[in-house]
Amino acid sequence: MHLDLKHVEALAAVLGTGSFEAAAKQLNLSASALSQRVRLLEDRIGAVLLTRDTPCAPTDAGRLVWQYAQEIILREQALVASLALDAGKARAPVAIAISPDTMATWLLDALKDVPDRLFVLKVDNYAQGTRLLARGEVLAAVTFGQRQVQGCDAFILGALQYIPVCSPAFFTRWFSQGLTADALKAAPSLTYNPDDRLQIDFAEQSTGQKLVPPTHYMPDARGLADAAALGFGWVMLPHLLAQPLIAEGRLTCISEDNHIFSELTWQVTRASRSIMQPLTRAVRKSARNLLVQEY
Repeated sequence: MHLDLKHVEALAAVLGTGSFEAAAKQLNLSASALSQRVRLLEDRIGAVLLTRDTPCAPTDAGRLVWQYAQEIILREQALVASLALDAGKARAPVAIAISPDTMATWLLDALKDVPDRLFVLKVDNYAQGTRLLARGEVLAAVTFGQRQVQGCDAFILGALQYIPVCSPAFFTRWFSQGLTADALKAAPSLTYNPDDRLQIDFAEQSTGQKLVPPTHYMPDARGLADAAALGFGWVMLPHLLAQPLIAEGRLTCISEDNHIFSELTWQVTRASRSIMQPLTRAVRKSARNLLVQEY
């Protein structure tokens, strides 16, 4: 079966931007012309490829075509560069799954070293990143632990070190008598979302007791750091976020023990291995420089 690459490109643009209107502007097409290309592709394949929601989302078949589209676009760009041809202003989009803490701390340092790419960053927890990679919605992901997704190459990157911090005034109010179970049962904590167990794990490791600290829910990585500095509560922060605020005196570390190390792995689909090499090199370089390598 032959697929018209213009139709494939149309689908990739819709899924990459999230809407037909934005995709039409990106491809310099009318909305009706873009919609027709997607319909023709669906007719050719014999399956619905995306949901017409806001934002548009791929179906199971659409995920496979979207992954194929990203790989084709990247290969075309690599070929143009190898032949020293003028690629114009076109840059190939790459969908990557990352966690909020990865986004807020170290990954942008890597992405800036690959200026010929457009990035579609899917920001969620590590488990969701693994699922997106397995389902073909992204070409690469930063995942937790060493479990390798089938069909992917995996590179261990190092670890984010999470340290318990709060403002100096908060420490004086709640922990001046020590990091006791009673203090941790009473002192407000800060939590990203209900899936975030870092504060619970630290409290249990520190006291040997099963307890759930009272918490504010704030689904923003940098927002957690700002809230802690303002005295809202204590939180387990990535060392890369916490250290500058500790140096400024806005945060203090409440314990030198029971820090949590989150081991990270970079995974790339094998089908896109060669065309993703520049990005993989950049990610591994930034990880060596910024993540904890011995833990």
